[in-house]
Amino acid sequence: MPKALKKIGILGAGQLAEFIITGIDKVSAPFDFMLSPRSHERGLKLKNKFNLEIAESNQHLLDSCDMVFICLPSNNSLSILSDLNFRKENSILSAIAGITRAAICRTTNCKAVHTSMMPGYANASNKGPSLLFPENSEWHEFLLFLGPVFECKTEKEFNVAAIIGAVSGASFVLFETLSKWFENNNLSSKFSQNLLLETLKGNIEIALESDETLSEIISKVATPGGITESLVNQLDQKEALSSWLEGMDTILNNNSSKK
Repeated sequence: MPKALKKIGILGAGQLAEFIITGIDKVSAPFDFMLSPRSHERGLKLKNKFNLEIAESNQHLLDSCDMVFICLPSNNSLSILSDLNFRKENSILSAIAGITRAAICRTTNCKAVHTSMMPGYANASNKGPSLLFPENSEWHEFLLFLGPVFECKTEKEFNVAAIIGAVSGASFVLFETLSKWFENNNLSSKFSQNLLLETLKGNIEIALESDETLSEIISKVATPGGITESLVNQLDQKEALSSWLEGMDTILNNNSSKK
């Protein structure tokens, strides 16, 4: 007998919801979804593509589903949640960027609140890592179908780790910037992009497979007086590397101020 599907209500039928549903559908994971009616056009697209149910209202979704995945836009998410009556049976997984677990607990009056952060795009191909805090077997099972799961032991640890969401998105801007340099120097667009991405892919795979630290790997590839050292020195002089760290600090501090 086929395993019964767990129904998960999704509040916020945006791009992240589509990525998640796509990833779950690709591996035939034992989950079904009910979508919030917030985005009618996108909701209909997802309904028709994946044969999903659209709730009559956000409250209807909460009343119908014990597990609720929230991926609302951060700017008005707490306002939307404050208008709803959550049940004691509701188990929440929030992927709202910049909104703390404590704020969601206060707004929903729910104790079973869990937080996550995922890249989204990679999850649609079941390759994206997800954060989870606090530990929960049901949500861990769900996220594991979308890629590796990193469980955080404390909320402070989660808040720091969640900055990876910004790094993930910004990395594509970095990829494009570097690819454009090759293109501007008379390589074709496709050649430039593939050369860059295949190089980075190889480096990442080697680093993941190696028992060496990143510092140990750098010592082997950055020959003294070589082109790697020259480029890194140029970046350091322009504070290009430290600017990434300052940007991450700013996001972390802004998120902490919203508690």
